[in-house]
Amino acid sequence: MEHAGGVRSGLLGTLAMCIAGLAACGHAGDRATDTQAARTPVPAPRVTLSADDRELWVRGPPNHSAVPALVYRSVAPEDFARQMVLLDHAGYETITLETFVRFVKREDVSLPPRPLLLTFDGGRRDSWTRTDAILRELSFNAVLFIDVGRVEQGDPDYLTWEELSRLQTSNRWNVQLQSGTGHRQIQYGPSPDDVGPFYAYRGSEEVLGGWRERVFSDITYGEEQLAGHVQGYRPLAFAPPYGNYGQAGTNDRHIPRQLLDRLLVSFQVVFTQDRSGFASPGSANPLGRIEITRDVTEAELHTLLTPAA
Repeated sequence: MEHAGGVRSGLLGTLAMCIAGLAACGHAGDRATDTQAARTPVPAPRVTLSADDRELWVRGPPNHSAVPALVYRSVAPEDFARQMVLLDHAGYETITLETFVRFVKREDVSLPPRPLLLTFDGGRRDSWTRTDAILRELSFNAVLFIDVGRVEQGDPDYLTWEELSRLQTSNRWNVQLQSGTGHRQIQYGPSPDDVGPFYAYRGSEEVLGGWRERVFSDITYGEEQLAGHVQGYRPLAFAPPYGNYGQAGTNDRHIPRQLLDRLLVSFQVVFTQDRSGFASPGSANPLGRIEITRDVTEAELHTLLTPAA
């Protein structure tokens, strides 16, 4: 009897282990499903425009004198979808980065009645998952400037190389460079507050030649990573982190000119946020963008776009 009891006890223990294992597998499966869902574009939110919306965002006349460029970073799906639907109702149509560059270079190019360039900075995963469905629905396209270092490190909040390659070949997204590993601050003085953008400042013990070697090699690294990982990548534009290549703050007056000259060797357009967000034929680099944060209301967005109306 003791032997039979031991067998029963062993069987019960084995059964308990199996059940626990199945539960663990179930939780692992749930986590995998959650992760996959987090990396999948959310459905486009349903947007209904009121009579007041339609009146304010009435379709404007054609305008080819200047093209506004918008830049987003982090977006709420509902707010972004509403803004895109309002832009569509007003007659705006996105143009590709290639078309934008040709327009600025005074080349012969076909434009929609009210052209618009749409951009995102950083390469965060939610820049894609929270926007792709509404862009597809409206036949809009966008440019995505990438923090290569975060992608290469496998940061889960950022897109992967495989995802970026899919975006590039979708013809809805154009992947461009924002930084190699330079989307961060560096120490340039003895005080804890003496920090500035990696590209725009010399380090504490750094001479100009050392700055040049550090920054130029980081940009080259970013270019090489995009060329090696993103199918169809073509360098056209660069958007420095913090919108600063030295013109908005530096500790060496030589940096802005030298860095801009280096960037224009590889890229035809350099974007910042401290200039007009409207580009005209013949506009000189750097070009500006209109920054759309979560705090920008729909009425404010309309006002920001008014000069192009």
